[in-house]
Amino acid sequence: MIQLSLSDKKRIDKQLLIFLAIMCILIIFTVYYIEHREINDAYALAGRVIDNSKNADSYHFDIHSNISMLGESFTLIKGNGSVDYKNGKMAVKLRSMKESMDIIIIDENAYFRNSDASWETRKLGQQTWDSYDQLTQTSLLLANSTDLSMERGDAYLILTALPDNSTLLQEAEKAGLQLKGDERLNEYSIRYLIDRDSYRIMSIESRTEFMMNVQGLMSPVTINNQVDVYNYNEKMDIEAPII
Repeated sequence: MIQLSLSDKKRIDKQLLIFLAIMCILIIFTVYYIEHREINDAYALAGRVIDNSKNADSYHFDIHSNISMLGESFTLIKGNGSVDYKNGKMAVKLRSMKESMDIIIIDENAYFRNSDASWETRKLGQQTWDSYDQLTQTSLLLANSTDLSMERGDAYLILTALPDNSTLLQEAEKAGLQLKGDERLNEYSIRYLIDRDSYRIMSIESRTEFMMNVQGLMSPVTINNQVDVYNYNEKMDIEAPII
């Protein structure tokens, strides 16, 4: 049996430590590359956006919808909201031409503000949460999009999606839009402005075109909707209303 001298053992131990250090550095750089490599495929970008949305603790959003029909254009909905996934809370304020709506969600309870400023409490259904949670809606539509494309802007990546029609109609019905008879959906597309560093959604722009019976006439109707998402992972203070 070959006996190694003390100097030989020290030299081997030193070489082993250097080898292990190099391997650790390579692993770190490999993981960093996988996480931060430039994405050139629209479907890979959609997957990264969905994953990052799942990892968000909270976010704020502003929403504005504009509708055009019969040669006129006016604001359909305007409002804002805060979503706190970590604590199971949400607060949303929406204003339309005829009414306003305030909703606060705390755990399994949803509080709706009535026109007389009183509050009504209901048990929370998952559909209620999902209908106001912008990131959940985004993940659903992206996961069911049949056609994705991407382009690069100066500050953002722009992801354009054409969702599956059946999924889109289901979401439209949840929102209260039901097409009847000869009414039909002509076109629907969504543009996501995505931060190039964090892959967080910064803005969602959608355009919907359909034929609808307006005052007895089949007329083209266009809805442009924009949602700006900001202040990710910010600590929030959402409290239940005093009833």
